[in-house]
Amino acid sequence: MKAANKQLAEWDTELNQLHERNGDLGLEVQNLKEELKEVQRDREANKNSAPTVAEFPEPADLLNQLKARRKKSGANLADMEMVLEILGTDGSEI
Repeated sequence: MKAANKQLAEWDTELNQLHERNGDLGLEVQNLKEELKEVQRDREANKNSAPTVAEFPEPADLLNQLKARRKKSGANLADMEMVLEILGTDGSEI
């Protein structure tokens, strides 16, 4: 009987520890859910505020700006069109 009581006391202690751990894990899950919601809100806000398409000047305007800054530049209109194409636009979208 004494051994059984001792075993029950050990199991009771172990059960209490498991309940504490379960409670701690439940709290952690709740905290992580709240953090996830906050991150999702921030992500959505960032997605809505981020520009989707870069706007570039017309190739001729870009060439004029370059020539104004670098008088002896050897670039031409075809070069500016190629630069804009490399950057992701051909200049006709503006």
